Amino acid sequence: MSSRILAGRYELLEKIGDGGMAVVYKARCRLLNRFVAIKILKPEFTKDLKFIESFRRESQSAASLSHPNIVNIFDVGKEGNIHYIVMELVEGKVLSDIIKEEGPMEFQKAVEIVKQIALALNFAHKNHIIHRDVKPHNILITPEGVAKITDFGIAKAVNAGTIVGNTGTIMGSVHYFSPEQARGGYVDEKSDIYSLGIVLYELVTGKVPFDAENPVAVAIMHMNDEMVPPSTYVPEIPSAVEDIIMKATNKYQVNRFKTASEMYEALCQADMHKTRALSGFDHYSGAGLDATIVMNAVNGFNGAADTGEDNTGDMRKKNKENKPKKRIRINKVKVAAIILALICAIPVSQLILSAFNSLTATKEVAVPSVQGMTVDQATAELSKYNLKIKVGDAVTSSQFAEGEIVSQDPKAEMMVKEGFSVTVSISKGKEEDGKIPNVVNKTASDAKFILESYGFEQGSVSTENSDFPKDVVIRQSPDAGTKADPGTKVNLVVSLGKAIEQVQVPDVKGKDIDAAKAELEKIGLRFGAVSYEMSEAYEINTVMWQQYEPNTMVDKDTAVNLKVSTGDQPPATSRSIPLTVDFSNAKNEVFYLTVVISDESGVRTIINREQMIKSDGSQILSLSGDGAGTVKVLFDNDVVMEKSVNFNTGEIN
Repeated sequence: MSSRILAGRYELLEKIGDGGMAVVYKARCRLLNRFVAIKILKPEFTKDLKFIESFRRESQSAASLSHPNIVNIFDVGKEGNIHYIVMELVEGKVLSDIIKEEGPMEFQKAVEIVKQIALALNFAHKNHIIHRDVKPHNILITPEGVAKITDFGIAKAVNAGTIVGNTGTIMGSVHYFSPEQARGGYVDEKSDIYSLGIVLYELVTGKVPFDAENPVAVAIMHMNDEMVPPSTYVPEIPSAVEDIIMKATNKYQVNRFKTASEMYEALCQADMHKTRALSGFDHYSGAGLDATIVMNAVNGFNGAADTGEDNTGDMRKKNKENKPKKRIRINKVKVAAIILALICAIPVSQLILSAFNSLTATKEVAVPSVQGMTVDQATAELSKYNLKIKVGDAVTSSQFAEGEIVSQDPKAEMMVKEGFSVTVSISKGKEEDGKIPNVVNKTASDAKFILESYGFEQGSVSTENSDFPKDVVIRQSPDAGTKADPGTKVNLVVSLGKAIEQVQVPDVKGKDIDAAKAELEKIGLRFGAVSYEMSEAYEINTVMWQQYEPNTMVDKDTAVNLKVSTGDQPPATSRSIPLTVDFSNAKNEVFYLTVVISDESGVRTIINREQMIKSDGSQILSLSGDGAGTVKVLFDNDVVMEKSVNFNTGEIN
């Protein structure tokens, strides 16, 4: 596909990414002679018409966003069965890759990245667009350190399958889902704030707060489990940063930051030097973010000496009143000597501090594997590496005997600092009563995992149409709660989704275009693309051809394309429409102009953040496109003009 020309203008050069929903290519736009990134939907998504419509609508909305921390969308279109988005090509690395390579980040660097994304989210939220899938995989970092977030609004097109789908990349999103997303509740701007808090948690600790073997378990953790404070893993984290994370990730939306802007301001004001140790607390106390922000910095001179300091001040004042005033003479040679001494002292002090830090730096060690050991054995093994043990949950296991370690966090061979605590889960053996678990309403893959974790096996799997979502278990045999021996096979019936209803295509030839549209929509078909041709046999605005022959059986919600007569008049051709842009509405003398056109062929940005001068007065643009649509004009990301256009008639209003 690398040599293909898409839409007659985009030359696909090389594949640069492969995600759960789409494949990304580097391409060259022949029209504007620039490199772009093109995201092409994978074939399995193009068969779902509702998904395609949602995908197109959300992408068009996101195309109106123009912000330095958002990957710009230039064009949205379709060629044959290929649905694509043309985006700004960002040279840099994906944040998730940086985390994998570097592990926990320096606190200041992590905060700077999150601040930029908070600004991007705040701008999008003001434009009534919620991201819904904020995660490191959707954040790009340029070589200059600029953070840019991508895939705005596209997550809305994905249904609940994002949590439980079969594609590993999509399932990864569950680690950053808000509790309301996990339970399918009301999603708003604060859901993005929760996800951004999880991103900051991962940046400073190198791990996500909730993790499990399958996505359903992680989703349940987001809803029910208390988050382990970051200081448990990174004791030196600034207390203000930890407070921000804990507030952003509160399970209740009302307790989070009200806006992304509020989170940004908190990050800007965060004291990056004060930790829980300095404040006298071991862990996050939940006392509230505001109290932390307004606390004074520890400087070593506050507190017990207050009374004495006031008395000293009074004595000095009295002494000054009793003594005659003296003229102060400045010895320029002494002043120069002092300044020179200070200049020399700065690098020397830095050298001393550097040497001190190197002597006191904590050594890093590789975590050994303690899986299958008892707690005593693991404690002895970890102590060899100056590591501690922390006993976590007791879990059912058919693989490990009671009292043996089933899993550990961090995993074996990960690098940690000496003194770090390794959390272990302990086996409580097989399920005592041997009852078969309930896997109805679970996905087929999750059902298999749950059955095996209880010591049973998945038996035969049959499928049938139902009101349940696709790939979800609708029945099981034996039923949940039935007592059975280990290894018993449980047969499953999995949903294929709702049966696709078919309808008979009516004969609309010879009918008025409006009557044809009404007849198609009445039986559940969609009005497709319309083309126009001259005809002496058919009157003007009469249907002269239809895509499917009458009485053909097609799926409900299928689009039917039509050809309409223009009588003895030639069909209208696309016209160029002049648009005068008045600069008087600009807030600044120098501003950035963006113009976005949305018509029947898709969405495109014809002018993207071009610098303009207000005193120039105005500029006349020539607009061209297909059919009816809209044009938006933005000054510095604010919409100042939005008009309806019809490129067939040349009308604009």
